[in-house]
Amino acid sequence: MTIHNDKIPIIILAGGKGERFVSEENLPKQLAKVSNHPIIIEILLYYFKNGFNFFVLPLGYKKKFFINFFLNKKNITKYKLNILNNENSKLYKNKINILFFNSGVKSNKLNRIYKSLKYIKSYKELFGVCYGDIFANISFKKQISLLKNKKIQAVLSGFNERSPYGHLNAKKKLIIGFKEKPVLKDPINIGFYFFKKQIFENMKFKQHEDLETHFLPKLSKLKKIVLHMHKGYHFTVNTQKDLAEVKKIYKNDKYFFSKL
Repeated sequence: MTIHNDKIPIIILAGGKGERFVSEENLPKQLAKVSNHPIIIEILLYYFKNGFNFFVLPLGYKKKFFINFFLNKKNITKYKLNILNNENSKLYKNKINILFFNSGVKSNKLNRIYKSLKYIKSYKELFGVCYGDIFANISFKKQISLLKNKKIQAVLSGFNERSPYGHLNAKKKLIIGFKEKPVLKDPINIGFYFFKKQIFENMKFKQHEDLETHFLPKLSKLKKIVLHMHKGYHFTVNTQKDLAEVKKIYKNDKYFFSKL
């Protein structure tokens, strides 16, 4: 299976409520500035630097903010965007091609992925999915290489997160040791996926079923999904505190988000 990144569309899930993130401007968190650019632009730029150039955004909650941002002429010029009207619009290799549509306010992650499939019908093999609030310098080449196995239908990236707490080692109520913010044994799912299209065509799901609680466990039981362990940086912006932390990182190293 020969893979060319410009032949793989990426679905960015940016239509959720983000209820833990409160902004004075009422912005969705994906449009909050983390560097000189909003979060979603940093994500798009990282994919683009790795050879991906077609992105589908199933919008929902606060969709008008995204529409206004991506249709703004200054942003189109600044970020070399090509806004597509439908799946048959012309793509440009040297531009970030974006197609967005209204997937509905109540659509969960799995619904939004399924609704996006109609816009990537001409892509036969793979497509990627990522959450719209996560930063990570993922090695997409290594992640995709795991799909060479014909039996495997999906891959997700995991990360060994540090606990935010100090942990205790106790024996019969006697504390015998302390571990300050240890690396947790079980990796977390950091929301970067690649799927073979056929798995979504073959598997059925009910309207209420979601990605993490239903679809991924089903793939796991069928032994169709594998783990790519990410060893680089990773963090998720859930709150204003997270945003402040990311801004601090950028302030100390303005090239942080351009590192591959």
